[in-house]
Amino acid sequence: MEFVAAFFVTLLVLCLTAAALHFGRSPTYRPSRQEVLALLQGVLEGSTTRERWDLFIGLPMHHDPELEAIRLRCLTLQEGDDDEAAAGEGLDGYLFDRDGRERMAAILADLRQLIEREPVYRKF
Repeated sequence: MEFVAAFFVTLLVLCLTAAALHFGRSPTYRPSRQEVLALLQGVLEGSTTRERWDLFIGLPMHHDPELEAIRLRCLTLQEGDDDEAAAGEGLDGYLFDRDGRERMAAILADLRQLIEREPVYRKF
């Protein structure tokens, strides 16, 4: 009798797990351009956390190629490449030093232009 009860409890747990995996959807990170704008402004102001920045830098954005180009420029700012050195660590809550924040301001200006050129959609 105990075996039957344990079998049905295990079967119930496995069926619920299979249903959750079948009907659930995988987590995605799809920030909008406005959210990325707020994130980059936070880098300049010193309010963006390291965790949010690492999440933005670490995950590609396949849903928006222009935003992916901005992300790659930010990655180059952080990591550096053959043409540019990596930005230095900031002090007092800032992620980057002054030079890095100046380079970030240029990226932020390009993102603002990208948002301004974005077409406006209205649902009627």
